[in-house]
Amino acid sequence: MWIKDLFIDIPKRDNAPETRLHIRIVCENEANLDKMPYVFMLPGGPGANHSHYKDYECLATTGNMVFIDPRGCGLSEKNDPSSYTMDNYIRDVDEIRKYLNLEKIVLLGKSYGAMCALGYTLAYPKYVSSLILAAGSPSFRNLETARLNVEKRGSLAQQKVCEQLWEGTFKSDEELDHFFDVMDSMYSWRKRHNLPVNRPAPDYIFAHEPLNQGFGGFLRTFNYEDRLHEITCNTLILVGEEDWITDKKHSEFMANRIPNNEYLVFEGADHSLESDVPGLFFASIESFLKSQCEKRNSHHFFQNENKGEKANLIADETKKCTFG
Repeated sequence: MWIKDLFIDIPKRDNAPETRLHIRIVCENEANLDKMPYVFMLPGGPGANHSHYKDYECLATTGNMVFIDPRGCGLSEKNDPSSYTMDNYIRDVDEIRKYLNLEKIVLLGKSYGAMCALGYTLAYPKYVSSLILAAGSPSFRNLETARLNVEKRGSLAQQKVCEQLWEGTFKSDEELDHFFDVMDSMYSWRKRHNLPVNRPAPDYIFAHEPLNQGFGGFLRTFNYEDRLHEITCNTLILVGEEDWITDKKHSEFMANRIPNNEYLVFEGADHSLESDVPGLFFASIESFLKSQCEKRNSHHFFQNENKGEKANLIADETKKCTFG
């Protein structure tokens, strides 16, 4: 496996200060840099980072995986929390695409990352070859169903700790970590049924400030529902049957409105599809990626014909910018 880390300088915009973002590129070997599609893994939360998605590295057999740490998350620079918005997340993804000189990318979004993947596809449709939405929602309405699901299925302790989530008032990363400990059985069907779960532990903690910005602000109002018909790329939609926070009704809503989609619901699974049905989940994504490569029958990923030259540049840059 070929793994390299980069730090990319993102220029200042009207609504956001300049910053430095971390990405990790994972592929089977260096030769694949100019042979395979690039799959951007957009993390959820808000507040998750690349190390929460180590198990997604198995997908490197079908694409060059690009794991992103959004502003304030993981190894990316922390700045004014007010800049940790969905709009900046989406625009930063395009800055990364431009830096890597990619003409087409595959977007794989999980949870909040799926919401941002939707937003990116609507803002920059010509750059998206395929779209994968795992446990996502097209609007703020998932918060309404999440509240109902906690009231119906959650313990008193879980209902209480969710009040901080709804208000976006976590005071530290450690306090947010406690939230996830309490809510563990709501996120995973297997944990709820006292079955073993085998996922790699993250290296970096979930960041509370991006999460507060989302749940205390923009996640209450964002809405792509009326624009789903505009998405023309092939799309894979995946959700757990018992997902509490992005209820399957929202994935079904997307499946009924996005023209070219494949919709999969996994029984015995909640929001943490990677924990509950890892074999089926990753096999479904891998199969979709392979089918998209076969349909394209070409490797026009870079913005110019100098594919090998750009692949060498990526390799050289990663050698210069790696850490640790």
